[in-house]
Amino acid sequence: MIPKKMISPLLISIFLALQVISASAENLAPVAGKVTVGTQKTPVAGVKVLAWPVASPSLGAEPPYSSSPSTGDGLFEFQLKPGAYYFIAEGNDLYCFYGRNPVTVPEGGIEGMNLSLVERQPPSPQWDPKVKTGVLGQLTYEGKPLAGAVLQIYTDLNTQLKGMGLGMTAPSDDNGYVEAPLPPGTYYLVARKRRSESFAGPLVKEGEVTKIPIAMVEVPEKVARLADTLFGQTSIGGRILDAGGSPVSGVRVLLYPDPMMLNRPLYVSQPSTADGRFVLSFPKGGIYYLAARNNLGGAPAPGELYGRISRSRDSSVRVRTGQALQGIELVVEMME
Repeated sequence: MIPKKMISPLLISIFLALQVISASAENLAPVAGKVTVGTQKTPVAGVKVLAWPVASPSLGAEPPYSSSPSTGDGLFEFQLKPGAYYFIAEGNDLYCFYGRNPVTVPEGGIEGMNLSLVERQPPSPQWDPKVKTGVLGQLTYEGKPLAGAVLQIYTDLNTQLKGMGLGMTAPSDDNGYVEAPLPPGTYYLVARKRRSESFAGPLVKEGEVTKIPIAMVEVPEKVARLADTLFGQTSIGGRILDAGGSPVSGVRVLLYPDPMMLNRPLYVSQPSTADGRFVLSFPKGGIYYLAARNNLGGAPAPGELYGRISRSRDSSVRVRTGQALQGIELVVEMME
């Protein structure tokens, strides 16, 4: 043991600095994945993946976190503090707003993220709008017009680009066109159809109609192995059963913040397995309301499986932050 009087202030400073560096490194989690383009998932080099904490007031400012440019096989990696983030990839005139944003990075990190890139500036819509002030969008998928998608409008990130927002357009027509009359301002636009999603934040000026091409991509399905922690380290697990107590596969569990369960759910699980099991992860604990259904979008319709928690009168469940709550059962029946 070194006598205390022999320890110099310099050694103490070095020791404390090493402690700070070590603690800082332990608090970072690796985030890794791949950036690709097209249906063949062709890797793209030279693309950076950017990250904004979920508490960021906007996504227009300089990103606080950035990966190194992707390698020749499209791989990227960087380190972030555990928490929730929006991820955007850009480079080589390509762009991607990750369809599962915002994503919670757990302490163990995330690997296998797949960000599908599209053209950053596709050709502008060639169509005369009917609105005087607002936006005209053309939604495409794999270069072809996409019908039946809606454009949802948000003024800020307070709802994490979920729920109804300021409003939504009618479904896109056969040419992929949608229109929205809007007062002057800056907006976040999210186009959705089933599991497809895209993002843009245009500026609307008085007396002008901003024409926006929105190329849509399919949200990756390959997330089953990350289901326990993809959206946070708080989770609810259990089984989906029919009225006779038999397991039901292919049903998703939806988590809502209110008992009405009318708006878009906060989080949605992967389909239940052959033995009826599901896992739904999210960032924070609290009181939530659960429903189960085999189809998404709109109100439950005749012929659809639908149900709620069997043990709770109001379909509510309380879970603590960081808890992995198990044993939840939801009973589904065919709607008439």
